[in-house]
Amino acid sequence: MLAGLTKYQRYVLIIAWLGWVFDVMEASLFGLTKQQMLVEMLGKAGYDKIGPYWEGWGHTGMLLGWSLGGLIFGVVADKWGRSRTLVLTIGLYCLFTGLTALCQTPLQVVIARGLTGLGIGGEWAAGAALIAESVPNDFRARAAAFLQTAAAIGSIIGVFVTMSVGNLNWRLVYLAGILPAIVCLIARLKLEPDEPTTQEKRSNPFVELIQTFPYNKNLLLAVIIGVVGITGGGILPFWLPNLVKPIVSAEALPFWRNTSMIALHIGTFAGVLVFPPLTDRFGRRPMFAIFGALSGILLFLTATTAKTLPLIFILAPLTSFFALGLTAGFGLYFTELFAHRFRATGSGISYNSARILSAPIPIWIGVTAKTAGVAAAIGTVASIYFLMLIALIFAPETKGKPLEA
Repeated sequence: MLAGLTKYQRYVLIIAWLGWVFDVMEASLFGLTKQQMLVEMLGKAGYDKIGPYWEGWGHTGMLLGWSLGGLIFGVVADKWGRSRTLVLTIGLYCLFTGLTALCQTPLQVVIARGLTGLGIGGEWAAGAALIAESVPNDFRARAAAFLQTAAAIGSIIGVFVTMSVGNLNWRLVYLAGILPAIVCLIARLKLEPDEPTTQEKRSNPFVELIQTFPYNKNLLLAVIIGVVGITGGGILPFWLPNLVKPIVSAEALPFWRNTSMIALHIGTFAGVLVFPPLTDRFGRRPMFAIFGALSGILLFLTATTAKTLPLIFILAPLTSFFALGLTAGFGLYFTELFAHRFRATGSGISYNSARILSAPIPIWIGVTAKTAGVAAAIGTVASIYFLMLIALIFAPETKGKPLEA
């Protein structure tokens, strides 16, 4: 997959891929440990009463931090360089992942998740721009496919970390957040610093982006596409343990929770490999539309009909194939919508403001779950994919076009 690249281009891709693997691994840990964590903090009776409420807030804390990190560090990357920003953001999420292990209350967990998200969101903005500008035009789709395999690999690693040490104590799981520090050190030593021009350092890429047509229109459309993709793609991986819990015994729950998550992310792995090459062959807009429509249908079916383990093991990976598969196009498509001088800012805002706008949804699911159940809440949210289909009518097609200077 990396044939045809220079040694340094391959190195940049691998560093970014490892960073994203650890990003996704870290983001998956809360979904896998939340029940053990909150039972310890609230007691079993307390968890049964308000556990989903705090689960929703924990997810929202991560989304808000992720969003703000992308907004802040996207601008930083355009002004001060992609490589420096990449190293800084990896260090941030390493630090706050480790600090999550020290939390004693649900509120502390929410705060720690938000601070961890700052680093993760910032790394995505800097890394996406760095990759887009480091590889040849005809390699961008393959680079996107390679990078997004991190979504599946990172989640599966998170499952195995939880299976290995999570049964001993959930706090040990978060100490795995120290591992990305190795990537941070390698990046600091090996990545060539990219120096923005004096004009770029003095400019305000955010203000310029908002004032410049058609990039401001592209920004709005990308935000809508991002909101839908992030909301829909993030629901099932986070709430799948809640769908599994009612249909297995308490003793069997850890095993079936973890194995169902692995099955889900096998679907993710296949989806992120397939989606970028399909956009190169058939176009960005048509493939986003097809994958988006099928994601909404399958998410609704999973939430409302997957009441047995066989159905979960069929529908969960199939849903993630489409819902998480299409997110492999974000790093590819969003970077193609903006000129160099505000590429990291534009792609960072597109991806991460989407997280801000989608952040209330986990809280709503958590609150609604207390009365209508998790399945009904998730099934209702599946209708959000209609917004993506509308936005795609007005979105530009970028297939085969070089990046703007």
